[in-house]
Amino acid sequence: MSHPRLLRVGELPNELLTTLVAGPEPRRATACPCRAYRVPSATGRFPRECTLDGRSAALLHALQSVLREHDFHRVLRHVMHAARRLTHAEAASVFLLDHHRRRLMMAASTNLPPRVMERVGFPLSTGIAGWVARTGETANIGDVSHDPRHYAGVGDMTGFTTRGYLCVPLKAGSRILGTIQVLNRRQGGCFSRDDQGLLEAFAVVASLALQKSRMHEAELRKRRMEMELSVAQSFQRKMLPRSFDPPAGLRISAVNLPARRMGGDLYDGFAVGQRYYVMVGDVSGKGPGAALWMASLSGLLRYLGEQELDLLAQTVTIDAHLSKIMPAGTFITLLMAAVENDMLVFSNAGHNPGLLITGEGDVTQLPATGLPIGLFPALPRMVRHLPFRTGDRVVLYTDGVVEAQNRHGDMYGMDRLLALVGRTLNRSAEDAADALVRSVRRYAAGTEQSDDITVMIIDRTDPH
Repeated sequence: MSHPRLLRVGELPNELLTTLVAGPEPRRATACPCRAYRVPSATGRFPRECTLDGRSAALLHALQSVLREHDFHRVLRHVMHAARRLTHAEAASVFLLDHHRRRLMMAASTNLPPRVMERVGFPLSTGIAGWVARTGETANIGDVSHDPRHYAGVGDMTGFTTRGYLCVPLKAGSRILGTIQVLNRRQGGCFSRDDQGLLEAFAVVASLALQKSRMHEAELRKRRMEMELSVAQSFQRKMLPRSFDPPAGLRISAVNLPARRMGGDLYDGFAVGQRYYVMVGDVSGKGPGAALWMASLSGLLRYLGEQELDLLAQTVTIDAHLSKIMPAGTFITLLMAAVENDMLVFSNAGHNPGLLITGEGDVTQLPATGLPIGLFPALPRMVRHLPFRTGDRVVLYTDGVVEAQNRHGDMYGMDRLLALVGRTLNRSAEDAADALVRSVRRYAAGTEQSDDITVMIIDRTDPH
């Protein structure tokens, strides 16, 4: 009786390929009474042309084992062990190509512990595996000691003696992912052409499985990051007050639009003793890092306020503390003002100049009185006093307002800000803040928001 011929992947029927890739639980190969392996069709019948011998059935089992797995490192282990079993080799390993460094790094091995495996790697220009990764061709060597491409460094490091060597590329289209190599056929002699064909066929689907598991893990990382960002975003939004509880004679409104899901702008307002403090700040950079330092500063200011300390005097202490823990190059601009009786007392640490507009429409800027927090904490900071009477208004903002750009690259600028502030002077703090943000967004329509936008307006009203 003639034995069934070994099938290559290109010769496998469509029904078999569908069985392999249809889902996480592929159909299992089933033995027929004559002990040859067959793959059932969708109807459960055994097509004659699908009869498989034992090695083809082993290939089928190997392919199923790597395709049903999603974890990248488990896929690597499945690939490695399946390659050794399919070719009856003493050992097998997988090298992955680091495209940036142009090095092959050992990612899995049947006979090396992880602490040794992690140290095994070599340039793409080195060794037989390097040649396979460069050319995309298979190498089947009877005795590597006679091959000039052989790199003995791996054997010296691992203590494993290699004779027969079969190495095939792992490819996704034209992109090389790495190599699979099997070492020393157990029955002795060289790896046969059937061994080579079987491993090449297996490598095609192994490459697909590795790519699929990488994409799966990337998707899982993305989902975890999204969840973490969502939690952090919720926490940050809770730190920015939705409303204020100022004393009689003050009315406050604020709007914040982060450029990303998390921003580095800060605004707050709260009472400390007889004073009511308002503040707007901006952490250099954007995203989670800036949001972290914003939250740190906000929490520190609130804590010092609960101790009933003079926050304006504490700016030096805050600067010294944050300068020690913030990364190099990170800084915070902060304009903080205290309303007490009919005076506005302020300190401006390198922030955009605030605006004090009198009831008659006269504008006084609140300029910088020191450098941003985190740059030179030893330098002195000044505190200034201005009258703040009934009918006056203070406008605080971040650079996302004046530096917003239109499609031509022109900035919104101070002139447009002053004009808008003048037009909305007779409107409520809430309406004026909303109008300013809408004006900025209209100006920058059609462009991506490049920076966080924060506006805070404080009105001095009749306390009676």
